[in-house]
Amino acid sequence: MNTVLIRKSGSAKIISLPKAIADMLSLDVGSKLELSVQNNKILLSPVSESLTLEGLLEGTSRKDYALDEEGQEWMDLKPVGREV
Repeated sequence: MNTVLIRKSGSAKIISLPKAIADMLSLDVGSKLELSVQNNKILLSPVSESLTLEGLLEGTSRKDYALDEEGQEWMDLKPVGREV
C-alpha cells in the first residue's frame, strides 16, 4: 500500500499518484478520474472515454479541417465495393 501526502496548490488540496500506479492503470496528464466517497474512503476510478469524430473535432473550427479540392473529390466518390 502506498501513502501520499496532501499538498496545497493555490486554494486546492492536491495529491500525486505514484508513477507505478499511474503506469499500471495507463494514466497520464489529462486522464480523467471519477471521484467518489464510500464508507468514509476516497475512491478514484479511471474514466474510459470512447473516441468519436465529434469529440476529436470539439473546439476546432470548420476551417481547421476543411477539405482541399482533391479531398472533396475523394469524399464525393461513389462506393465501388462493400464499403457502405
